[in-house]
Amino acid sequence: MVIAKKLQNNWIYLAGAAIFGCFSAWNSLFYFLGVIGISLFCNWRVSKTVALLTFAIGVGFYSYSLFRVPEPLEDVSRIQATMTEHMKLDGDRLTAFVLTETGARAFISYKIESEQQVKEFAEQNWTGRKLELEVALPEPRQSSHPFEFSFKTYLFSKGAGGSYEVSSVRVEGEAGGPLWTLRKWMSSLRQHIHEQVVQKVPLSLQDEFLALTIGDRTLADDDSQRLYQKLGISHLFAISGLHVALLTGVIYKILLLLSFRRLHIYVSVLALVPFYMFLAGGAPSIVRASLLIFVATLLVIFKIKIPPSDLLAGVFLLTLLYFPFYLLQPGYQLSFLAVTSFVFSTKLLRHNSFWLSAFFTTVVCQLAVLPVILYHFQQLSIISLPLNVVAIPLFTFVIMPFSFFYTGLALLPFEQLPLISNYGSFRGLIQFLFELSANLPFAVWTPPSTRSIFLITVVFVCVIFYVAEKRVFLALALFLVGCALWQLLPQLNEQAKISFLYVGQGDSTVIEFPYKEQVVVIDTGGVATFSKEPWQKRNGYEVGRSIVTPYLRSKGISTIDVLMLTHADADHTEGAEEVLEEFEVRQLIIPQGILKLEELQDVIEVAKKKEIPVHELIAPLELSSTSMRVVLLPVPGVYQGNDSSIVTVAEVYGTKVVLSGDLEMEGEGKMLRQYGGYLKTSDVIKLGHHGSKTSSTEQWLDTINPEVAIGSAGENNRYGHPHTIILERLKAKDIPYLGTHELGTIELLIDSSGTRTFKTLE
Repeated sequence: MVIAKKLQNNWIYLAGAAIFGCFSAWNSLFYFLGVIGISLFCNWRVSKTVALLTFAIGVGFYSYSLFRVPEPLEDVSRIQATMTEHMKLDGDRLTAFVLTETGARAFISYKIESEQQVKEFAEQNWTGRKLELEVALPEPRQSSHPFEFSFKTYLFSKGAGGSYEVSSVRVEGEAGGPLWTLRKWMSSLRQHIHEQVVQKVPLSLQDEFLALTIGDRTLADDDSQRLYQKLGISHLFAISGLHVALLTGVIYKILLLLSFRRLHIYVSVLALVPFYMFLAGGAPSIVRASLLIFVATLLVIFKIKIPPSDLLAGVFLLTLLYFPFYLLQPGYQLSFLAVTSFVFSTKLLRHNSFWLSAFFTTVVCQLAVLPVILYHFQQLSIISLPLNVVAIPLFTFVIMPFSFFYTGLALLPFEQLPLISNYGSFRGLIQFLFELSANLPFAVWTPPSTRSIFLITVVFVCVIFYVAEKRVFLALALFLVGCALWQLLPQLNEQAKISFLYVGQGDSTVIEFPYKEQVVVIDTGGVATFSKEPWQKRNGYEVGRSIVTPYLRSKGISTIDVLMLTHADADHTEGAEEVLEEFEVRQLIIPQGILKLEELQDVIEVAKKKEIPVHELIAPLELSSTSMRVVLLPVPGVYQGNDSSIVTVAEVYGTKVVLSGDLEMEGEGKMLRQYGGYLKTSDVIKLGHHGSKTSSTEQWLDTINPEVAIGSAGENNRYGHPHTIILERLKAKDIPYLGTHELGTIELLIDSSGTRTFKTLE
């Protein structure tokens, strides 16, 4: 009892120690300084007992997390496994998490062989099926940069030891036992709800209804998801405490009206909350919310009163005991940070005006999740602050209830859902207003650099302190001043930076002028696509959105002065659509003769839609500032593919860099005859055509005479780039070679003294 009393209002410290303990086990012992720091603070401001308990919790979760780290998968040719409910179909590709016969969790990827097999996977419930799989352990993929989606971290956050490529699947039976029976029944129920909604609900509402009721995002529209992320309201479409609280409240009121005794109502809640948690897919946010309400209901039944902050911290520790890897998932981090800030801010920010109180609470919640949002998404929605004040009540009292109402009606024997078209029109109007809001100026803020997140974290801590002291306006002023100073940081950076992005077997280069006076992006990467049957088509991997966009945002880039495509090949241009959509691009430059090419029409269409000027380069174009000059050189004559690639020459602080595009022998000859003066005696060259043997001729290298050569090629690419002939040629000329296929993204930093530094982001 004495310990319990000392811990009252102090469980938050235990939760903090658990966080640092887990990260110490997974990342670096450096994080254990957090455990020590919290313990010392408790010893200073709280009590020695709480300090000792905090330290013990930190050590305990450090040890527990080490114990729960999944073992790497064995490199075998065949495994026995049981399919879980986490299965996804995308064209002819099936991905899923399975449990192996040893109890290990593994991710599998299987290329489906026929349209009939696609139908079998789509129409049948595979949860709990025992499978014999022929597998291969793929080579780990070379990462591009730290801000690219990390598949390895994703697997780790799901408790999986790795992934298998599956070549054949054979069903051997069904898993037995009550737990698997329950999981199969829940999966069948989710599938039935999905089918009924698809049959009876208009297409524009299907994804929203399924997402808000059972957490099913298989019909999610990529454009809508990006819109909601830009507006900062994507959390409203994920099942969270709001959904569970609303359902619990409705159940409570209905049973109360039916004259149920309160004890029976509480028991009903205890039964229904876990049921809904499993039905909704068991995402981290729904687990947190369900467990919170479950524990709170138990406390009410047994008439135990504890502070809300202690209840929240206790539930946090329980979820980490159940599955510590939740801590690595952005949804879990955002969910707990948001609800924690809400618990602490409600008492501080009470106001006579509902709207003013709601606004301040929203601001505090946004500040609380700010570091996590910046780390994972590299941008912040400014418009989300006022928008959430309106959107949260709208979703709580209108959109969410209607979603549950119509989903419930879809399960009943109705041919037509009453007034569904009217609701669809209303929802369409709301969507139109969302799109208008997203196009407002300054709707999204991209911070100068995610690497300088330390500064905003210090500001964040100070702001939280002032909020705790009920000095809200001072906190808001400090936040705005901090952001303004942060925004000015690039204006003080005299370095020039040229980044050679690893985009697989493709090209993309980013040139940042000193003091961020201009930003030039040359090519955007891409992957070759081949014609497929309709049933084989996947959503596809977008290099522009997956690699180029997060890199640019991590560097604080929101405006691109020039986007230049060297030529029309897909491995240089396919990502341009996403870059044009995500950034303010002031002009698009392309070689003469490719404007009408079919493979470039989607890019041109986006440029026209956003009113971005498109210029065909017919003569050298100079982009310059006080300390840097970039010249774009077109190959003279009719467009001839690789041999018409635009060549870029960048000069800054006495360093000259030549970027060759996909130039081959003939194009190099034309360039030397036409622009030899621009090219000779350079310091760094990016090899033409990914290091192909048809490029980087003796004459080309002798004229440029570089000190260092950079190559952009894919790891283990089928073309054999860079070719051994080129590597031997470079070696013979004593030119060091750096390749993205080995090092990932390579950054060249040039300071005002002319010092060159090559930095890899592996």
